[in-house]
Amino acid sequence: MKRVLMIVTFILIFGLSACDIDFDIDSGTEPPETADYVTHAELEDLIAALVTASVIESEIINIVQQYVPHDLTTLELMQLIESLLPEDRHTTTYDLEGFQASVVQMLEDSAQSVIGIRNINPDNGGGIGSGVIYKAEMSAFEGGENLYYVVTNHHVVDGHQQLEIVFEKNGILNDILNHKIEFLGSDATTDIAVLTFRTTEVFQTVAFADSYEVSIGQFVFAIGNPLGFQYYGSATMGIISGTARFLTVDDFNATVLQHDASISPGNSGGALFNINGEIVGINHMKLDQAQAANIGFAVPSNTVKRIAQDLEDYGYIVRPYLGIVSNVFYSGCDYPSGACIQDVDGGGAADNAGLIPGDTIIGYKHEGDESFIEVRNFNELREMILNSRVDDVIVLQYVRNGEIFETPPTTLNPHPDDQAPETNE
Repeated sequence: MKRVLMIVTFILIFGLSACDIDFDIDSGTEPPETADYVTHAELEDLIAALVTASVIESEIINIVQQYVPHDLTTLELMQLIESLLPEDRHTTTYDLEGFQASVVQMLEDSAQSVIGIRNINPDNGGGIGSGVIYKAEMSAFEGGENLYYVVTNHHVVDGHQQLEIVFEKNGILNDILNHKIEFLGSDATTDIAVLTFRTTEVFQTVAFADSYEVSIGQFVFAIGNPLGFQYYGSATMGIISGTARFLTVDDFNATVLQHDASISPGNSGGALFNINGEIVGINHMKLDQAQAANIGFAVPSNTVKRIAQDLEDYGYIVRPYLGIVSNVFYSGCDYPSGACIQDVDGGGAADNAGLIPGDTIIGYKHEGDESFIEVRNFNELREMILNSRVDDVIVLQYVRNGEIFETPPTTLNPHPDDQAPETNE
């Protein structure tokens, strides 16, 4: 019965405050002008109008008779109800229809930025994939042709002899042929490639989100071309399952987002959007194992932006290098988070900053930034380093013997496994 009373009091407080209920007075005694009395009958009618059908009439009457004092004024009734409520209370209204309409509109807008890519190579059969338009230069060419920049996966375009862009208009697939496409470069380590194409067609571009702000449980939407262009522009929905998974598969060696939005061959290079229609990642691969379901991975948007910029500027990338060794899964330092340093390469950026084995890196920022980005583990640190560029000057926050320090500014070196390609001049 107490449970039912609490339900009633909750309903009463919200009903009284939201509905501006007027308590009519119908009693034989004329109340004072300053009082507004509520009779038992009126309470029973009010409760009956507000409670769910699961509370029967006899329970309502019993509640009023046993728990509600007779002849309360409106003010006294409100005070009684408030005394029975928790200290902190709030109501939440869910507009599912509005939410669905927003998602539908977002997907309709965002899908315009996702295109198909055909890799033509007669020697190996080529292949198909997806790409995302992230930048445009309108009327960049004579005849009013626009220039569009596309990010995709390295493995989608690897080994191509020709490329074609496939897009949908009015429910019909159309092609943009190789002579209007320029391949700017690709990077196998992060599986990112950039190309441009020109056309008089008008396409939507899409913005990158800050992947450092992505959280587990966040809704995400994959758009691409699974299993071929007969499923062009397919959309699937899921959540972020992990924010800093490190993968080493063939040439790939980078931190990725894990999600459970369904993806298949052909989704590669397509977009992973957040609920605002921003790119949080470029879909890379999924676990293709009988005992695994919906474990997909996407290259985080911050990494995509950094790699795409280098490919635009130079056609290749050289990764920055901090010069430490750390355990990916376990900390050997007496600190609950961060990247525990096990070894330091002599002459590297970490060594030049004065870091030693046993230190734990807990913050990362570029010189001039106001605040540190929190480093919770080694995979997050690796992502932050990769998202920087060679010769960037950074500052690290670290723990040594229980005290927190900051390094002096230190310059990131080139990764020893990377070098600029040779040119003939």
